[in-house]
Amino acid sequence: MSVTRIAALLITLAIAITQAQATTLSELIEGARKEGVLRGQWGQNSFGGSEGFQEILKGMNAKYKLDLKGQYTPGPDMQRLMLRVIQEAAAGQPASTDVYMGNAQAIFDGLNAKLIRPMTFSQFIQDKPQSEGKFNAIAKDGTHVAVATAVVGIQYNTNLVKGNDIPRRMEDVLNPKWKGKIASTPYAAGMREFATPDFLGREKMVDFTKKLSKQIAGLMRCGESERITSGEFLMLVFTCGGNDSIVLQRTGAPIAQTVPEEGTVLHMRYAAIPKNSRAPNAGALLIHYLMSAEGQTLLWKHDGYDLHLFPGSQTKRELDKLRAAKGKVIINSPEWLASFKNYGEVQKELEAILREGGK
Repeated sequence: MSVTRIAALLITLAIAITQAQATTLSELIEGARKEGVLRGQWGQNSFGGSEGFQEILKGMNAKYKLDLKGQYTPGPDMQRLMLRVIQEAAAGQPASTDVYMGNAQAIFDGLNAKLIRPMTFSQFIQDKPQSEGKFNAIAKDGTHVAVATAVVGIQYNTNLVKGNDIPRRMEDVLNPKWKGKIASTPYAAGMREFATPDFLGREKMVDFTKKLSKQIAGLMRCGESERITSGEFLMLVFTCGGNDSIVLQRTGAPIAQTVPEEGTVLHMRYAAIPKNSRAPNAGALLIHYLMSAEGQTLLWKHDGYDLHLFPGSQTKRELDKLRAAKGKVIINSPEWLASFKNYGEVQKELEAILREGGK
């Protein structure tokens, strides 16, 4: 890389750092106005993809009286995208995305890499969600904000799995009739959280995963729901969240999600600003917008979820039913993950078991 190119990058990053010191919403809006462009990168199946990005940008411009230009680029899965941004920061390069949107595990990785920029979200965000126990959607240090809640469960084809065949408990998917007809994920979605001491524990989940691995016909990523609707697989055990089922149901697709009686893990969807963001104010303003009534409505429209901590949340209704039935509900947050020393090791162990069975 030439000296000129390095100097230009350093100047860009220095400007971004200077601009990111807004402490009020009006300062944040003015900072975004100066930046002029908002770059977004996440999976096409996440947060509405390119269509969702454009509608969010349009809503931001209207709400804050701006004329921000948008650049959306489809990206890899949430954890790989975080790794990419971490690598870009280590190389002194601007982030591919001005605002990171993803899951708790990726935010956990970003915090460990000291990638995420603290912002005064508690001052910016006007519509503050309720807390739940020790969980607060807005991190105390201002590094990340939970903008939506995805409920983990079992996804199934409603034309091919009906009535009493719909799984009610986890063990129901081990019925011999499903052998060679169901799928799981390569990253042990759900199972990695169920294996924590707060839920079922490692020993029980390793035993369950070994049995499941003999049932599955293959592995698929979350968001590849057409493989369920087409009948290639009858079920996905477990999902990263049933929101894509909700979106597809609106089109008449034969798909739904059931949450096992044992309970569920809430895969919180987070937003955060990388330290190497070229437009940290615009990125933070997007987070502010997603925490507004308009932003929550767009998340529900495009991705089938919203934040269950807001009164009137669509997701809250589903969780209220589960809690009434005494099902356990665990919130997957970076802080929660940090409390388990061997979480990563257990995830790799479960992944290896699934890969062996899913060949």
